[in-house]
Amino acid sequence: MKWRSLLRTAAGLAFLSACSPSEPVGDAAPEPAVQALEPAAQVLDPAATASAESNQARPMPGDADYRPASEPGMVRIGDRGYFLSSALWPSTNIPVCWELAPGAYANERRLVESAVRSSWQANSRLQFSQTWSQCGAAARGIRIAVADTGPHTKGLGKELDGKPAGMVLNFTFENWSRSCKPQRDQCIVSIAVHEFGHALGFAHEQNRGDTPGECLEPPQGTSGDQILTPWDAQSVMNYCNPVYNNRGVLSNGDKRSVAAKYGQP
Repeated sequence: MKWRSLLRTAAGLAFLSACSPSEPVGDAAPEPAVQALEPAAQVLDPAATASAESNQARPMPGDADYRPASEPGMVRIGDRGYFLSSALWPSTNIPVCWELAPGAYANERRLVESAVRSSWQANSRLQFSQTWSQCGAAARGIRIAVADTGPHTKGLGKELDGKPAGMVLNFTFENWSRSCKPQRDQCIVSIAVHEFGHALGFAHEQNRGDTPGECLEPPQGTSGDQILTPWDAQSVMNYCNPVYNNRGVLSNGDKRSVAAKYGQP
């Protein structure tokens, strides 16, 4: 169809005109669906700012206001990467610590560390702290707190450096997203990979100006200013991905984007 050709042409021009790859870091994780870990509609929080983003609970299949990310027969969304250039960490060695008592949530912490090392670190020159220990009062880098609320980051990339509770993860799901309880480990992994994307400077993909019409998700959180890849339906940062946070597995577009900003592994 003619409109599909126009979409493809526009997407190609946007990619070719970008002087460097980019993708905005989203600072909040969507709430997963019960069975497929699929994202649903996210409402932009008008109180959110570029430096502090908050997650809004998202409707799930079966809810009256649930809207699927796509309908049968629609054109599938391709690759995209969106980055905030000012959020780039100056070093590929990034400290990480926990705002938790030693030993608290030991298994959950191992899940998060393993997921981040096997995704963002494995596909770039990034080196996170060898040991993610308890944060000291003046600790720099990414400081992770745990609370039963919507996971989020208080900004993108290096904006988190030394910021108390700069990243907040959820390990219990007693209040926020109770649908995660029967699949808790998978939710922890998927959300951690998404939030670390924000912590590296990547924004939510639906924030891009060239977001195609079949993506029904509104912008949320801080936007980027560099386009790195074509559209990526499988991106862990894409709310229009039919699989929630792509189950924490980086897409080829995600891998290209992190390597472009932090070096080839």
